[in-house]
Amino acid sequence: MMDAANNNGEHNKNNEKSSRNGRWFRLFGSPRFRKALRIIWNNPKLFINAIYSFFVCFRLFGLKFYRFPVIADFGSKIRKAHKAKLEIQGRLYLGGRYIGDQSGADTYMKLPRGTTCRILGRVKLGPGVRVILEPGANFSIGDNTYITAASIIHCSTSISIGRDCAIAWGTTIMDTDFHSIVYEDGNQNSISKPIVIGDKVWIGCNCTILKGVTIGNNSVIAANSLVNRDVPPNSLVAGNPARVVKTGIDWLA
Repeated sequence: MMDAANNNGEHNKNNEKSSRNGRWFRLFGSPRFRKALRIIWNNPKLFINAIYSFFVCFRLFGLKFYRFPVIADFGSKIRKAHKAKLEIQGRLYLGGRYIGDQSGADTYMKLPRGTTCRILGRVKLGPGVRVILEPGANFSIGDNTYITAASIIHCSTSISIGRDCAIAWGTTIMDTDFHSIVYEDGNQNSISKPIVIGDKVWIGCNCTILKGVTIGNNSVIAANSLVNRDVPPNSLVAGNPARVVKTGIDWLA
């Protein structure tokens, strides 16, 4: 009887071992697993970026890293001061490949003390993009908005970018003059004024958006334009300085 019981126990152990081996075999032999291996083999940078993103998320969010709110190319950086706020309601992508790609350029964000940065959905900042906040500044960017490459956002007071926006490479958005100008009557200019960019705004390459500007929803800024005044909704503007070329437009993001 004892021998039979021992044999049954060994048989059950062998069956469990065979079952585990079978599960592992099915996993490694599945088409999805083989496809994943091919992707990693053909794109080793993906594996490196995954590990790098883990450390970036762990440093910024501690035990909440498992949500992976940031997916970053290796070398992309977020310099966040201890008393700065970074709120991500979705996922922030740093780097990637876009039209106007700057080969080897890293994405960079600077969030000093007292700043608030809100990512309100799925947002992509391409290679070479710089987002610089000054102490006490507020910056927000909406869902499904992307900036392709080599653009600069300098926020001294407040910059708000809506959802479904497309911002091409080489664009500069700054809400400050960085210095004062003294006029003949002794008055000085206001150094900084907020910028508001509405939803579904398309900004062409090499544009400049200056302080105090509000761009209405569903507008298009033509390439190489300098915007120093408000843009009405559903408008196409172009030139230096930019002027309304057409109204009542609609474009598909």
